Amino acid sequence: MQYKLSKIILSLLVLLSTQNLRAQQVDNADTSRIIVSSIKMPQLGRERTIRVYLPAGYNSSNKKYPVLYMHDGQNIFTGNTSFAGSWLVDSTAKTFPLNKQVIIVGIDNSGKYRMAEYNAYESKYAKPEGDAYADFIVKTLKPYIDSLYRTKREAKHTAIAGSSMGGLISMYAAVKYPDVFGTASVFSPSFWIAPKLYTLVANTKMNTKQRYFLSCGDKEGDKDDNEAGDVIKMDSILVSKGFSRKNVPAPLIIKGGKHNEAQWKASFKSFYAWLVN
Repeated sequence: MQYKLSKIILSLLVLLSTQNLRAQQVDNADTSRIIVSSIKMPQLGRERTIRVYLPAGYNSSNKKYPVLYMHDGQNIFTGNTSFAGSWLVDSTAKTFPLNKQVIIVGIDNSGKYRMAEYNAYESKYAKPEGDAYADFIVKTLKPYIDSLYRTKREAKHTAIAGSSMGGLISMYAAVKYPDVFGTASVFSPSFWIAPKLYTLVANTKMNTKQRYFLSCGDKEGDKDDNEAGDVIKMDSILVSKGFSRKNVPAPLIIKGGKHNEAQWKASFKSFYAWLVN
């Protein structure tokens, strides 16, 4: 009798141990991850690497997630190789609770065509391809992401973000497609290369339910080309269009901030906290 009881207890212990191990394996398997793939760009006749950050808990839940599209994808995630460093956006996102997580889609720049793809206006640097690039995100990439992952597809759950030229095209894409992008984060935008964007915003009937987050460092540019002044100018136009400070907070000007990844990493944390609240 005692032998049978001991055998039963041992069997139960083994069963519980196995269940705990399986639970640990599931938990370990459901950590955040980054999926790297490539996608064709029919609007430009090219192919591009994309990096999709899925937050912890994605695999074990049925919930749908907001999506943030970001340019210069090879510069934004932990472990990516960049000559100027990484934004570490995935590391920042992980510091927030599970109910504040979003899917982040990084779109690599091509290097060669970056100045063209991130600008919709004529410049001395490249023939503009910004319209085609924005169309690629809206008509090819977003449907692809929505078909593969559990996403909240509405504009209010879809954001676009970038820095420098990436900030420029983020602003342009949000103005062009207000029914697709409910939020735009515009870090250190190169408005100087496309001043016609000010006119576009001023003359467009804007959707004041959209949200715009403008930021830059106070050490960017010079007295004749001051990015803080450019950001403040765009902010003034948005406010004049009827945007509230809830949807367009006062520009974040980072003291001592320069035009680099270190500043954008710091600015991104402020943006992300605002985005998910």
